[in-house]
Amino acid sequence: MYWGSMSGHMGWAIIEDEGWRKGPWTAEEDRLLIEYVRLHGEGRWNSVARLAGLKRNGKSCRLRWVNYLRPDLKRGQITPHEESIILELHARWGNR
Repeated sequence: MYWGSMSGHMGWAIIEDEGWRKGPWTAEEDRLLIEYVRLHGEGRWNSVARLAGLKRNGKSCRLRWVNYLRPDLKRGQITPHEESIILELHARWGNR
């Protein structure tokens, strides 16, 4: 296992013996993932990781895309209308 500082990024990169990289994503990794998905679309995340040149596993790539990089990802506070929808659905369905 290698513990080394990441150039231009706060934190530490961790590279496991199997070759998978863990730890914070770099701007370059984000760029590679965004560009690959833009050209080829989502899906088969283990292939995306390999073909995009990332040393991440497929699950890590999928989660990074879904939770942080998707262009249609809405950030910020929910609107009063969205809150009323949530409350209505929770009253109807509970925590399911």
